[in-house]
Amino acid sequence: MEQQERAEETAMKLIQRMLTVVAACALICGTAGCGASSSRQAPNQLTIAWWGSQGRNEKQRQVNELFIEQHPGTRIDGQFSQYGDYWQKLATAAAGRQMPDIVAMDLPYMNQYIGNGLIIDLMPYIDDGTLDVGQVSEAVLATGMADGVVYAISSGVNAPAVIYDKTLLDSLGITIGPDWTLDDFVRISKQVYARTGTKTNAGYYRDTNVLEYLLRAQHERLYSDDGINVTDPAAVEPYFAMFQNGIEEGWHLEPTVFAEINLSVMNQDPLVAYADNAHRSWCAFGWSNSLSGMQSLVTNGDDLALAPWPSDDVTASNYIHPAQYFAITRDCENPELAAQWIDFYINNRQANEIMGVDRGMPVNGIMVDAVWDQLSADDRESIAYVREMVEPASSTINPPSPAKAVKVNAAIMPGIQEQLLYRRIDARQASRMFVDQASDAMRQ
Repeated sequence: MEQQERAEETAMKLIQRMLTVVAACALICGTAGCGASSSRQAPNQLTIAWWGSQGRNEKQRQVNELFIEQHPGTRIDGQFSQYGDYWQKLATAAAGRQMPDIVAMDLPYMNQYIGNGLIIDLMPYIDDGTLDVGQVSEAVLATGMADGVVYAISSGVNAPAVIYDKTLLDSLGITIGPDWTLDDFVRISKQVYARTGTKTNAGYYRDTNVLEYLLRAQHERLYSDDGINVTDPAAVEPYFAMFQNGIEEGWHLEPTVFAEINLSVMNQDPLVAYADNAHRSWCAFGWSNSLSGMQSLVTNGDDLALAPWPSDDVTASNYIHPAQYFAITRDCENPELAAQWIDFYINNRQANEIMGVDRGMPVNGIMVDAVWDQLSADDRESIAYVREMVEPASSTINPPSPAKAVKVNAAIMPGIQEQLLYRRIDARQASRMFVDQASDAMRQ
């Protein structure tokens, strides 16, 4: 894991360095009248990049083919990667002024790409009707905005979710309530371990999302508009104590398990990748739209289910989360065609039937009901979870993190978690290190 941490930190430095170069080049080209590379593809061709599993890639291929059928003469080059690789490739492409026409965006990265002028204003295409957002809620649309301008459209909505082995818990007489606390989570983890030997992955290597979720219960934000909002290590210590206690008491997976896998790849998650209790977890901290994919990977016939991430106040902590966004890059030669593709993705019934809830519940409210009969039982369950459990008992999502938070998510948090699980530091030290290192990163 130390080697992985160093690799991730190196990758993050590369990304930040490349984006700095891109910003400088954009200024030079803006004053000198530079254009994109002459090697760009024909105007009727779209290059679209996203991250995801093989299942998502197959569904996206079908959607692209459907778009081509309805737009004769158009060609689409689909490019996909695993999440970690995706951002490094995108930064490399940005530095070479060879970005795909349409790119998937994520909240932690969006401000970087907006600030460096790498993705364009979508308002002209919304205003002229090319991109119809009439059935997208204002709240969802606002998450892709900066300074009143829409830069990206969410491809779906989901919510934080613990995906857990319901069959296993039912066999033990354990039930998870909709308002369970972090203490409840620890208690259940201990019970499962004591009675079955099955261990827990308590959100290891999941950046700062879980910590931010827990802080929301105290009506605190982890990040301010330009830095770290939390400066008292005591505020984050309960989060790190969970890992320390789990490893000391034996119910949390050993760090050596994570050295053998890539947690950004769904089929390597300890919930579904292993049958033996030394490597297996009874749960995974993820997102509601992952239920169907996770369930398809279960080999022992157990049924998986969804619950909110635990919190001292689930209603204050929980939120509706915009899933993978789509944005048009500054290198796109035919942004109108790209806007037509985004419009097709969110508003075409057949496209929505193909994608289901792979990227979350469709943002077009009409499409949810229109495709209901075509959805699998797991997809319906994930929609019901968002509609019936999260929407009535949640709070507004935090604003996008500052651009420099990328380093905190990709390097600082995972590195501290790793040291905790290897028993090199305790929760109090981890809390101080996190506040100090995160504050330093945001000041650089």
